[in-house]
Amino acid sequence: MIDLESNTIDLDIFKNVLREIKNSERTDLIDSLSDNQFKSKLQLLKMIKECNILNKDSKVVIIGSWYGSILIPTIADEVKEITCIDLDDQVMKIAKNKLFQKYKNIDYIAADIFEKDRGRYHTCNLFINTSCEHMKPMNEWPYWKNIKGNSFFAFQSNDMYQIDTHVNCVASIKEFKEQLPQNFQILQEHKLEEERGTRFTLIGKIN
Repeated sequence: MIDLESNTIDLDIFKNVLREIKNSERTDLIDSLSDNQFKSKLQLLKMIKECNILNKDSKVVIIGSWYGSILIPTIADEVKEITCIDLDDQVMKIAKNKLFQKYKNIDYIAADIFEKDRGRYHTCNLFINTSCEHMKPMNEWPYWKNIKGNSFFAFQSNDMYQIDTHVNCVASIKEFKEQLPQNFQILQEHKLEEERGTRFTLIGKIN
């Protein structure tokens, strides 16, 4: 796993990543481990830890998970179950079969998060979405009404309009808050400046 204090990574996972970068035709895996990705993901994980959200019984859903390059090896040993959901079937297969095969508590689903309700959402303790800029606003996700119990959210978006795949950027953290459902209670917020723009993080509870 990745140690939040020292930013060190499991050697076996590091070898898996290097092997896949070398052998795969995909060029975006290395981007998922960029300096900016590390900074933003570790900031989100630090805030989650400060809110004392996760434990060994926690179930986590990662929306728009991509490869899960930083999130998965950091929390997989700390929670009961992780569900990764992404539109890209190839990414899901690489993560499952080439990168993180050592973890048996992870499900990988290639799907549009907006198209289908799933029973696992109803028992999820933490919804993570670090890709809010890639999809419709979270207050348009129709299944929040089915989420009950002790559930939290950890979302990130940014103002990097210049990136072609960003279809839903926000100009400020205030605008980002306006994309949350009304029953979301914000516990922490953060702005991280990068050379390309600003990344916004919101952590909170689903009431």
